Amino acid sequence: MGFGETVEIAAPALAAGIMVALIHAPMGIEVLRRGIVFIDLAVAQIAGLCVVLVNLWQPEPGWLQTQGIAASAAIAAAIFFRWVERKFPREQEAIIGSCFILAASLALLALAGHPQGGEEIQHILSGQILFVSWATILSFLPLFATAFGLWFMVPGIRTGLPFFLTFALVVTASVQLVGVYVVFASLILPALAVNAIAGRKEGAAILCGAGATFAGIVFSVATDQPAGPVLVFTLAVAAIVFRATLAIRKIR
Repeated sequence: MGFGETVEIAAPALAAGIMVALIHAPMGIEVLRRGIVFIDLAVAQIAGLCVVLVNLWQPEPGWLQTQGIAASAAIAAAIFFRWVERKFPREQEAIIGSCFILAASLALLALAGHPQGGEEIQHILSGQILFVSWATILSFLPLFATAFGLWFMVPGIRTGLPFFLTFALVVTASVQLVGVYVVFASLILPALAVNAIAGRKEGAAILCGAGATFAGIVFSVATDQPAGPVLVFTLAVAAIVFRATLAIRKIR
């Protein structure tokens, strides 16, 4: 693969990955604080399921149609999870995890007779970030930019139902760019990396997530390895390095 071709593939993937990392890192801190880790997987899987179903029911559906259906389902799930948080706080993680398993099983059943069913499942789980186009990035950019701005300028968005709705919309877009596995990893691993910091954690989490994403995509393109699993691995390594560095500094 020539240098020009490498850049042509890596540039949009890097843009998409960094865009996701910037908003996922601070959101992941809130998810970890609330103790609802499975919400990442559940909402991502529900959104992915809807994308699959739309494509099965209507070949080559319009972009707005796909986003509308997937976002509506994710928002409905978010409202339900907020209700669960209020009514059944001790059982919310179990309920959210069960919803993930149900959505994943429905996706498997829906694709059981599909000639490319295995490939479609792989796309949902590990994503296709190396094949993302600039047009797709630009179509999602307003959502990510708005969510990022509101997150830091309107603190109320981190509380109650506004958090769940914002989270659902962001994850609906993210899962189509990077897949379920990377959605989970990019939300939780940077948050774990900085969880021992006493002060503001957002900047450190963003640095961890964005740095690991950059390294993972570059490594994936350079070695011709699947980007999804590589990104999960680099995010995990970055989280371990961050936590170890913080522990060494405390000892000193």
